[in-house]
Amino acid sequence: MQTRIRTHKEIKVINHEKRNSLSGLLVTLFLIPLFWSCGNEVLVDHTVEFEKRTWEVQDKFKTQFEVTDTVSNFNFFVTLRNTNDYPYQNVFVFLKTDFPNGKSKLDTINCPLADAKGKWLGKGFSGVYDNRILFMARKRFPLMGSYSISIEHAMRDEELPGILDVGVRIEKAQ
Repeated sequence: MQTRIRTHKEIKVINHEKRNSLSGLLVTLFLIPLFWSCGNEVLVDHTVEFEKRTWEVQDKFKTQFEVTDTVSNFNFFVTLRNTNDYPYQNVFVFLKTDFPNGKSKLDTINCPLADAKGKWLGKGFSGVYDNRILFMARKRFPLMGSYSISIEHAMRDEELPGILDVGVRIEKAQ
């Protein structure tokens, strides 16, 4: 068995190659999240936080936005953040959309937050869970102009402890 002794120049070349491959790996790891975050074009991402960590019946979420694209399809989400203090598996909401022509539409949406065994469905840790509930997929806006969306909870209880915030996210469908 022969052992080859590397020269000083060979060692420098090997170390330089390792450094280049490590630099390439670091650049790749940095760029991947940037490409992931640029995946869907977001039209609306608006949330309101409840100071008392409780969604009270009089707390109504409302957002306004302009639509110029009536050709592309969009996905519509209700966003909710809850804690372990929320006592139910779901929350029902009334979502009202006001159109540029003065007409409006009211939807009742069931937002599941936990499965049948009580395991929270949202992403999160430390007892706080982010939920993104799809309520309309691949829909087009019928008109250009100013829209508004409002949300209020439709539960029997006047106060919903453990609901930290509510919002709407609308993004271009892939």
